Amino acid sequence: MGWIKTFVCVDDENIYPALIDRTDRWNGWVSPGFKLDAVRQLAAHTEEAAEQYGHDCVDQIKVIDGGPEPVVLHIRWQYLSDEPGSAANVVKPDEDGRYWIGGWEWTWYEVEDGPLFHTKNATFEAWKQMLDESARRVGEIVRTQMPEATSALLSLHGLGHIVRVEAADGPGWPAGDDHDGDDGYGPFDTETLGEADEVLRKALDHGDDRTDLEIGGWRPARDIKEPELHRIPFPPVGAEETGGGPLEKARERFVEARRKLLTETVPYLVADARAACPDAGGIVIDPHAEEPFVMFLVEDTKGEASTSVAADVAEQVRDRLAGLLAFKPTGDDLTACGWTESPQPHLDGAYVLVFPAE
Repeated sequence: MGWIKTFVCVDDENIYPALIDRTDRWNGWVSPGFKLDAVRQLAAHTEEAAEQYGHDCVDQIKVIDGGPEPVVLHIRWQYLSDEPGSAANVVKPDEDGRYWIGGWEWTWYEVEDGPLFHTKNATFEAWKQMLDESARRVGEIVRTQMPEATSALLSLHGLGHIVRVEAADGPGWPAGDDHDGDDGYGPFDTETLGEADEVLRKALDHGDDRTDLEIGGWRPARDIKEPELHRIPFPPVGAEETGGGPLEKARERFVEARRKLLTETVPYLVADARAACPDAGGIVIDPHAEEPFVMFLVEDTKGEASTSVAADVAEQVRDRLAGLLAFKPTGDDLTACGWTESPQPHLDGAYVLVFPAE
């Protein structure tokens, strides 16, 4: 057995330090052992989940203090009526003081990056909030000329632009008849649509992956058989207008979250790079390229290519960069987080990160 200390998760929200054997799996899921402090965290989270979703659908962990040593209970409320004898059991610690909870029962999975998991989630939530505020602001702009508008359909081709506006009562735009006028813009002027498009493009500048957009609430228009278009829902008709202030604040929060992700990812990137190329003193990337990895820096950190590195060894570096650049950081973001523009003329647009000394 190969026991390792790592972090695990079961609800996509909370992580816990644990001991696992990566070869001991149930349908692909791991079986973790926890120290008491982690069990207390798990107990608090399961209690919150039970209160939120109902005790009949959430297993609950409880830590009972007051005796010679704490007692850990695993309670399955859903079995209480039909199988009361199996509704609860005491989880005893092993000789090392670890409690093995949910093995071969819960869908535990390993989170190798530990606390970076929370930073990734926070960045995604900040990006999603920016999408929500962008949609709200676009709705306000569009409703200056179509008060009954409920949503817009966005094409992601090129820079991204609105191709249709749906309305609660009426044909929307384009109407496909005389309501569109000679210019085809219906009730709109080009300045209004241009302002709305600019709001959407700024949002797309920092993430336009179709899957992420769907999770973020900008969903493909499958109901009208146009999945290549994304529907952006507006707030309910008649909702109070709040202007551009909330959107600006959402953008600021997202920049802060994105830079925090950039900063906290660096130690992991350094470890991955040195595992692939032990002599690496830094790395060069082109953040705008389809394949952002350019080269490792060796010895003088001036852009000298490293010795040949097997593709499978460097794959972890490429995967790490994909996560690092998922939200399309700007040059200002990179320089604020320790990267510098490459001085090499043939590497225009590239950025360099020099690793700290070991």
